[in-house]
Amino acid sequence: MNKLIRYMGVIGGMLLFSACYNNQKDITVPTASSLKTVSFRDDIVPILVSGACGCHNNGSTRALQFSLKDTVYYGVILARSGVFADMIAGKDHPGEGGIYFSPSQSAIIKTWVSQGAKDNYVPPAITGPVTYTTNIVPIYKTVCKGSACHGGLGPTLDYAKMAADKADLSKMMASSGSSGHKGGSLSLDGTTTATFLAWIAQGLPQ
Repeated sequence: MNKLIRYMGVIGGMLLFSACYNNQKDITVPTASSLKTVSFRDDIVPILVSGACGCHNNGSTRALQFSLKDTVYYGVILARSGVFADMIAGKDHPGEGGIYFSPSQSAIIKTWVSQGAKDNYVPPAITGPVTYTTNIVPIYKTVCKGSACHGGLGPTLDYAKMAADKADLSKMMASSGSSGHKGGSLSLDGTTTATFLAWIAQGLPQ
């Protein structure tokens, strides 16, 4: 009997506590004050390297890599800010399957995009020679290529095409991707833009 009384007391306490919970707001949705400044590295990257974006973080050859083991491809994520903006606006995931962000994730991404979708990381200055083969090609393969980008729906680029588009390339890198890109605005990380600008300044060596 004593056990039954104790058990009923616990259940009653739980019901009483739940009845007192009057928070009408989803506690996982950030408040306006917490979204005054959204950090790309601290707030956006954790969303994109987990959860709904798992296909981009498992070594799959079918998906653009956002991260793999302990490596995060910041430039790849940043260059797709327009895709994330479209998704939180109700457009479909560009790949297979219906992928959706949670209300909290959508709020964070929406605010980040409204703030210019910038990277808060300032890379060290580029020193030494920068060449197309050693420095530019790896960036192109990770940041620019994809089924909906260059090499897919967009044109495949090589040295000759990049050199011919030097003026647009310079404009794009100087603006972190907000202008100069024929396929629309991009957000490019500081390492990418600094590398390209150094390569251009050195005369586009191969």
